[in-house]
Amino acid sequence: MMIINSKKANYLIAISVLLMYTCIGYLIDIDVLKLFTIRTNEFKISIFGVAIWIITVIFIQYIGKIYKKRQIDEI
Repeated sequence: MMIINSKKANYLIAISVLLMYTCIGYLIDIDVLKLFTIRTNEFKISIFGVAIWIITVIFIQYIGKIYKKRQIDEI
């Protein structure tokens, strides 16, 4: 498995984590994981949810860099 280090891959990771948290938030009905709540006269952004999202994306990218470094060292 090869990890691509590009802007497109980073955007794909960020969007997939966003969709994952949004789906889990709506399925389990947890307001913290719903990053964006849209109602008829209301629009909310969960600050804690955004923080969790950013931390998760950074953590996934960190794991990807470690995995890529180990793959290069083994060759």
